[in-house]
Amino acid sequence: MGRIRKIKNAHTLIRQYSHFIHQPQVHYFTNHHPLEIEIGSGKGIFLITKALNNPAINYIGIERDPTIVLKALKKINSLNTPLNNLLLINDNATNLNKWFVQDSIQIIYLNFSDPWPKTRHEKHRLTNQVFLNLYYNLLRNHGLIEFKTDNLSFYEYSLLSFDSFGKFTKEFSTINLYQNLCDLKDNVQTEYEQKFINQNVTIKKIIWKKN
Repeated sequence: MGRIRKIKNAHTLIRQYSHFIHQPQVHYFTNHHPLEIEIGSGKGIFLITKALNNPAINYIGIERDPTIVLKALKKINSLNTPLNNLLLINDNATNLNKWFVQDSIQIIYLNFSDPWPKTRHEKHRLTNQVFLNLYYNLLRNHGLIEFKTDNLSFYEYSLLSFDSFGKFTKEFSTINLYQNLCDLKDNVQTEYEQKFINQNVTIKKIIWKKN
């Protein structure tokens, strides 16, 4: 998507927005609707679309780059429709258990996460065993993880990682999401997804369910 020009005081500016979560809380919303989160929420296109289409579901995006969080917050504020079911966090995925309590999340979205292709960087992959244990504890019973990637090696690695972990059931998998129109039901595109489709890159997707 091109290099993002860093905004020097972004980490301060994001704190001025009502959709930004400043510190961990037990409850982030005033209702008891199901909670879905996206790790690596980027500029927010995916979650904004989800929140607009599903007002009875709460959404939280986690993004580590404050400049990108700021861009997403500005996008939310520019909408004509107020989004009371969407909030953003500026933090790393390794700190998820600081922000969320056990058995609190219905769906975790991993959309086009960095594949970290070098072996020595495996610890950063969001589908390694450490992260899977974290997700397992935060998900509600029968909660889901929805994973999309353009990277075949990362797709295959993730299949093996979940299989080895042994506490999730694979509900769906494909190496070409757009090959079957039925598989696109309720699909929401991300910025990266749009870019890869325009480049004729196949989109891989897997859905796992917590046992």
